[in-house]
Amino acid sequence: MRVNHRFLTDSPLTCKSILIIGTFNPDVACNDAEFFYGRAKNFFWTLLPAMFDQESLKGDVKAQKAFLLRHGIELTDLILTVEMDEKELCNYGDDKLQNVIKYNTQNILQCLQKGETKEVYFTRKSFDKSVTGIKTEITKIKEFCDNNSIKFRFLKTPARGLSMQKIEEWKEKFAI
Repeated sequence: MRVNHRFLTDSPLTCKSILIIGTFNPDVACNDAEFFYGRAKNFFWTLLPAMFDQESLKGDVKAQKAFLLRHGIELTDLILTVEMDEKELCNYGDDKLQNVIKYNTQNILQCLQKGETKEVYFTRKSFDKSVTGIKTEITKIKEFCDNNSIKFRFLKTPARGLSMQKIEEWKEKFAI
């Protein structure tokens, strides 16, 4: 079954100063996320505000969007469409993203070419073979950033728990 990204059609890139790239947010009935990084086990909306010494914005989409606007931050994901087994639609593991149909790389690169984005962060540090082609695609973006003096950093995933170590690592990468 073909599964599209839940938010990208409603949120085209506008090329803000900071771009944060995630992986994929499926448009399926069992996904209760109302916005990027909105699933219950994702701590992005606690981590990102901490970079600016602010309280968690988890669960408050209106406050999240205002925060992004105030800080010149834009969110996108690397994957636009995947082919998934219908029985696996509610399982969000990387091994369920083996059949990527379309990446968002071209849209991201077109935005970066405008020269307004100064920092790019990818919320993933490790790569294995379960997400076909992801390392190749993010490498294209990283190389463009490196060749055009755009800061590029890999961040530890905001999913799978929150710790002081993760907060400190994010702070070090953001260097605000």
